[in-house]
Amino acid sequence: MLIRSLIVFLVVLNLGVSAWWIFHAPPPAAPEPALPLGVARLQLATEAAAAPTDADAGPVDASPSDDTRVAQCAGFGPFAEDEVVAARNVLEPRVLRLVPRRQEEGPTRGWRVYLPPFDSVEAVEAAAGRVSEAGFSDYFIVRDGIEANSLALGRYGSETAAQRRVAELAEKGIAARAMPIGSGAARVWLDVEANAAFDVELAQADAGAPGHVMLDCAPAP
Repeated sequence: MLIRSLIVFLVVLNLGVSAWWIFHAPPPAAPEPALPLGVARLQLATEAAAAPTDADAGPVDASPSDDTRVAQCAGFGPFAEDEVVAARNVLEPRVLRLVPRRQEEGPTRGWRVYLPPFDSVEAVEAAAGRVSEAGFSDYFIVRDGIEANSLALGRYGSETAAQRRVAELAEKGIAARAMPIGSGAARVWLDVEANAAFDVELAQADAGAPGHVMLDCAPAP
């Protein structure tokens, strides 16, 4: 009788221990100690390998935004030389690029081919080098005046001859322009490159320009 009672007691004890191991809740993990400000937590090598990197975020779109893409080109004028500074101050903050152009009024007496003013002497000298390497020798750098740092590429008696030279230069990757040479007083135009949001009519009114003309934009490099 005593042995039977002992066996029953052991069976009940084992069942209780088994139930405790199956159903008991594990104790909560101890919180990590606070680290001083600016001190990083140590990581195992396996944790560092599993951490996401910048490369996992996918490719970055490096294409230019619409705000910096040339969508329209225009010339504002004609201005007297003493009106240019005020008009330029109005237009320049609104556009991607602005270059002044000297234009004679009156009947056309010829045509000129040129590259508009560059941002620096070094830039126009580099352009002159490219023109020379392309096999053209009829050019000179304009050093002074409203078109300083531009590159003159020849004068021609007709628009046909001027446009032929423009086409020859274009075949060599040089985006030149042809403009008429008038027989009257010289006036100044401000030629701009702008994005799609640029309001030509509003800019003309704000700059006090007598008029504007839409221009062909130079091809993107």
